[in-house]
Parts: sequence; structure tokens; C-alpha cells
Amino acid sequence: MVEAGTLGAIVKSGGAQYILSNNHVLANEDKLPVGTAIFQPALLDKGNQTTDQVANPVQDRPTLAPRKQQRRLRDSRDRQECHRRPNDPAEGRQARNNHTHRRHRWNEVHKVGRTTGYTTGSVLDISADVNIQYDIGTLTFQGQILIAPDQGQMFSDAGDSGSLIVDRGLGRATGLLFGGSPKSTIANHISDVLTALQIQLAG
Repeated sequence: MVEAGTLGAIVKSGGAQYILSNNHVLANEDKLPVGTAIFQPALLDKGNQTTDQVANPVQDRPTLAPRKQQRRLRDSRDRQECHRRPNDPAEGRQARNNHTHRRHRWNEVHKVGRTTGYTTGSVLDISADVNIQYDIGTLTFQGQILIAPDQGQMFSDAGDSGSLIVDRGLGRATGLLFGGSPKSTIANHISDVLTALQIQLAG
């Protein structure tokens, strides 16, 4: 199965560099064998199998419970920089409208994704509990970031999963987009992702 999503960031660990995105983008919910080629642009976006391979999935790492939502990827061409933008949140998976959140806004954020490009929004909650429907079933995520789009636009759509969410005021990464609905976007706290995968953002 060919998937398409967003490459959110280049990360590093032990002197090596990796691509960071979502499990369902890069590993098809753990169905993709280790060593399978990753292309940027994706083959769905007319990527070239001969020239556009950028990485291969490596072994699983401890990730956020209850599901591996990120996977480290080894750069198969020793590329030293991220030459494409980050991307995909909803990925066809819709967040159910039973998340709990406080009804006021915190930080203003933005992201760049494969499908919706550059969008802006505001953080509604930093401890939201949500149910997400995947091919393997409905999974519950606790303590996640919930983002509302700015008026008149969507913050994310299918294909944006893996996008790095950045605080507009501080210029600091705050989350990794992994799901959403037309009304809101859901992201892991980037600090939790980095800690769980034992990685650091490169640069």
C-alpha cells in the first residue's frame, strides 16, 4: 500500500540523522516491513522510485502509549538537511467529537503540510483526551494538544499527518500532528515524542 503524508522534521541520535513523521504515514500502522523505501515526494505525488528515495524505516523504538505514533527513519542517502516541507494530520482518520478540553485559547501556532500547505491556528487545550479511528480499530490518546484553525480556513486535512507544529511567537516546535477533524487538529507534545524516541531535533 502506498501512503502519503508529511515529513515533519530531521532529528538526530548518536551521530546519525533521521526523518520524523507518523507511524501511519511511514509504516502503514506497522504493516510496512523494515527496510522498505521511503520516497519524497511520495509515489502518490509522482515521486520517482529511482531518484526520490530518502530513507528506510529502522527498528521500532519505545513510543507513546497506547500506540506507536512515530517511527525513526534512517536517511538512506546520508542527506544532511531537510529539503522538503513537513505534512499530514487527518490522513483520512477522523477524531471523534468526544474530546475534552478547556474552552479558551493559548498559543498561536502554524504548520506546513503536504495537503493544506501553510496554515495558522490557536491551541485550545494541552491535555485533551481523544479517540482516533485507525484501520486496526479505535485508539484512545490522552494528554494531547488540540488546535483550532483560524477563522475561514482548515488547519489540517488528510495528508498533513507528521507536520511539525511551531509556536508563532516563540518560533519553537511544540507538537507533531497526527490526527484531526474539520473543526480541530490533534498533535502529540513534541517533548514527549523526543523523549520517547530518545532523539533531538537537528539544527
